[in-house]
Amino acid sequence: MPSNVTGVIQDLERVLLSPEQIGARVAEMAARLNVDLAGRVVTVVALMDGGLFFVADLLRKLEMPVRLHTLSASSYQGGTATTGEVKVNWPASLNLHGQDVLLLDDILDTGLTLGAITERILEQEPASLRTCVLLSKRRPRLREVVVADAGFEIDDEFVVGYGMDFRGRFRNLPCIGILNLDPAA
Repeated sequence: MPSNVTGVIQDLERVLLSPEQIGARVAEMAARLNVDLAGRVVTVVALMDGGLFFVADLLRKLEMPVRLHTLSASSYQGGTATTGEVKVNWPASLNLHGQDVLLLDDILDTGLTLGAITERILEQEPASLRTCVLLSKRRPRLREVVVADAGFEIDDEFVVGYGMDFRGRFRNLPCIGILNLDPAA
């Protein structure tokens, strides 16, 4: 692991997914999408900032023409708990009518954010909509969301790394881990 992240990894309680595990699973997801979406021009709607690494790695492995739109959306406010209100930065010019849409996000947690985005996309009457997430938490959802592909199913723990943060830090970790939130540690 690069020396610039070694000190940061010491802030983790434990590593949940190694860079190798993540890379292999993203490659598997891309291979499946390449088969299922072959021959189509796909419009990718990607949620940022947490999905940055996942989206970049997955898109580089896709073999079909892709249009990319990024959105910022959140139901979190400065920590680990949801506010219950989803805020979406939706560009006025984004029109998905009649397009094959691939919605990408880092993590399915409460379902609030993906549910709100899905609803907004479906209002525009796309030709198809497929949702993929890197992580899906095993927990009750506040809003049910249909996800075609989930890279990993994880316990209901707060994770950082591979794009996901805590108060703006830890996004650059090549792994996904559980942050040690105990101030005495």
